[in-house]
Amino acid sequence: MKDKERRMRSKRFFALLVALAFFCILDASCFLPFARAQTLDESARARLSDILNKPLSPRAAALGNAFVAMPDDPNALFSNPAAISTTAIQDSARMNDISLSYSHYVLDINEGAVVYEHPVPEGVLFAGNVAAGVQYFSGGSSVEANSVGQDLGTFHTGDVALLLAYSSTASNGLHYGVGAKVVSSSLVSGSSVQDYSATWMAADLGLFYDWSKENMTFGFSVLNLGTEASTYAGVQEPVGANVQFGASIKPPHLPLTLSLAFHNLTRDREGRNLFYALNDFSVGGEFIMGKVVRLRFGYQNELRHELSVPAGTGLAGFSGGVGLHIKGYDIDFAADDEGPDFSSFIRFGLRTAF
Repeated sequence: MKDKERRMRSKRFFALLVALAFFCILDASCFLPFARAQTLDESARARLSDILNKPLSPRAAALGNAFVAMPDDPNALFSNPAAISTTAIQDSARMNDISLSYSHYVLDINEGAVVYEHPVPEGVLFAGNVAAGVQYFSGGSSVEANSVGQDLGTFHTGDVALLLAYSSTASNGLHYGVGAKVVSSSLVSGSSVQDYSATWMAADLGLFYDWSKENMTFGFSVLNLGTEASTYAGVQEPVGANVQFGASIKPPHLPLTLSLAFHNLTRDREGRNLFYALNDFSVGGEFIMGKVVRLRFGYQNELRHELSVPAGTGLAGFSGGVGLHIKGYDIDFAADDEGPDFSSFIRFGLRTAF
């Protein structure tokens, strides 16, 4: 009887979160014009946020970036440093976890990431898990020309971030984590006239709670707490902290995990109601189809609004993917739609332990 009551409480709690997200969708039409204007007015900030806040792994992308409360994945390094200590060790002889991700957009624009995770054994100072990662974004090459159209060659655009994080367990399913990152961004590199680059240093903080009795997990993180070390030729590009909160649940008797996450919770509401602050949310689901196949789907509400164009929105904001677990290897594929004006982004990932 007590187990049944606990399941009912967990269902009610998750239903409350879903209802909150639903009301945010209904309220979105009130501030959609403002959201578009802000994207244009703060294009520099949005550009740096592309590499700092977007989902990098195919699994995270397929789940709509509802990843702040997702356990057992080294790519949680990019969403919640506290979650890296939830990685399950399947074989004591293979304790090193590595994950590689690659995404192709259009032409020669692409991005990728590598994450390495290793547990610090008990009895050692700061026992827990450490993870290191490298992520990059390549904007490809562009032709450089002077005011009269003379070809001066080509220049490149790209960003690189180095991350290091530590996580451990407190008690009763509570995990905590902290991370540091250095970001190098090049708006113009290889120019015959002048290069424009900048550097940032930032920290990440996170909490993760595993409510095992209810098959639920909760995550809270504050990302990108930092400042610029150098600027684009004196032009500053501030990046605000990304405060996230999320939850996931495995309904009883179903091979499914549902996730919900709210992003950028401290963004300026500009006098608007609470639902505006909560509008940047995402939902995702993962079906376990036997021992090998995982099917995933996701939705990003804020992304759908940002990609709204006169031609419509199409399936912008929606994503899907498949994961294959084969002989100690996790192979992931994902595609997320960017609306009628853009092609879908294709992502590939590989994870294994050694």
